[in-house]
Amino acid sequence: MKTKHILGVAALALSSLTLAGCSDFLSPEPESTYTTNTFYSSQNDFDKAITAAYAVMEDCYKGDKGYLHFLTARSDETNSINTNLYSDGAESFTDNSSCSPTEKLWNYMYQMISRTNSILVHIDNVKFSNETLKNSIKGEAYGLRAWAYETMGKMFGGVPLLVDKEYTVAETHQVARSTQKETLEQAVKDYKNAISLLPSSWDSADRGRMTKWAANAALGRLLMFMNQPAEARPYLEAVIGSGLYQMAANYEGIFSDAYDNDPQNDRLWEVQYVGGQSTEGQDYSEMMMMEDCGIDRGWAYRGASSAMQVSTDLLSTFEPGDGRQAWFTVDDLTDSKARGYTWCTKFCRARKWVPTSGSDWAVNLPVIRYTEVLMLEAEAINATDGPTATAIGYVNQVRQRAGLPALASGKTDTQAHFLEAIKQERRIEFMWEGLRWFDLIRWGDMVSTYQKFFAQSDEGNGQYVKQVDNNRAIFAIPQTEMDIYDNTSILWQNDGY
Repeated sequence: MKTKHILGVAALALSSLTLAGCSDFLSPEPESTYTTNTFYSSQNDFDKAITAAYAVMEDCYKGDKGYLHFLTARSDETNSINTNLYSDGAESFTDNSSCSPTEKLWNYMYQMISRTNSILVHIDNVKFSNETLKNSIKGEAYGLRAWAYETMGKMFGGVPLLVDKEYTVAETHQVARSTQKETLEQAVKDYKNAISLLPSSWDSADRGRMTKWAANAALGRLLMFMNQPAEARPYLEAVIGSGLYQMAANYEGIFSDAYDNDPQNDRLWEVQYVGGQSTEGQDYSEMMMMEDCGIDRGWAYRGASSAMQVSTDLLSTFEPGDGRQAWFTVDDLTDSKARGYTWCTKFCRARKWVPTSGSDWAVNLPVIRYTEVLMLEAEAINATDGPTATAIGYVNQVRQRAGLPALASGKTDTQAHFLEAIKQERRIEFMWEGLRWFDLIRWGDMVSTYQKFFAQSDEGNGQYVKQVDNNRAIFAIPQTEMDIYDNTSILWQNDGY
């Protein structure tokens, strides 16, 4: 299976099993005769099924209200000219239970959970000619379900946990919310199962599928979010010790579609996209190229709607000589500060060809990079042992690639100073990759950061909420779900919404 070039057959097949209200054209036979009991009869069926699960991830990330765009809009990495145009209030902290991006995310995650549950329920009942492949697909199902529950736990707090069986729609509405801790612990359990089953690598035709090392890295990051650095270290160190990955030689190579799925170029796990198919690419890159603000139409292909620009707060934190700052300019094409704003070109400047539509960008989007594994390991070491030479060395590798000198001794002399240096380095290195918001949450910095950010904002148009509290660390349960459940003893709204 080459995930990047499976254009929808499996996804269409599985949609009739997991989604209500599908159109008749999805299947040549009546949907009433097409059930999971009849679908899962061969090894090939499970290969299609796991591809359909990956397709949910691809759909989740892309789109003008996609997951990655929403997280970036929420963070202090960006301001919006057309305030909250695509984030439904997330940027100004005025989002509520009718927020379209979070409603879409909820639906996508339960599609993922439903599809992976079906695989796990049926796979042991079917004989495979290749038992290794059977275990690999089981591992992928556990890993993708882990990612779904991790995402739900981080975004919404506790959610209903659907595991160990296939659920009818009516049954799902009888499962009460779990706590955030229970939800994230389910993700931890699933990642551990995935690690025990997944292969170390795939053939080139199957790159993009989850590996043992991707699951280790994802679990390490989740445990850091859960403030468990000692528990995270073995998983992060397993990735480093595998010897299969390395940092890209230069920052540009990380984001060029020329290097998609290249483990030697930081690519540990990434969401797969293919250009030239009109609907199989991603359009997060489009949010970075704003024809409305003066960037030439001939390069920006069709422009966007002035959705996001880099926050002045972020720009002010760059050190002199930091090569990563070039990713906030398009000076090789036109004025990067058109109409006084500065744009990020991280996922669109390094490309092999120019797309013809907004959903046609071929650049894969990273879920986790090897550089982040090194940064997380440095942070975990600092938390458990203080600023050791190994931990400092990992951070200095990242700085060296950016053209910066090693950290000054005053930034590595104490545990607290080194943590601040790590925070700053993460902010710059992973800008606009959807990590900043969750970093602020896990560090306990969200409230203080946004009080400062809103106070300094030059977009003082009355739409910004100046007072932020910890209730906003998670998002509202979608009102559509509250209405469907219609039982607040089973599904209740988060505080503050």
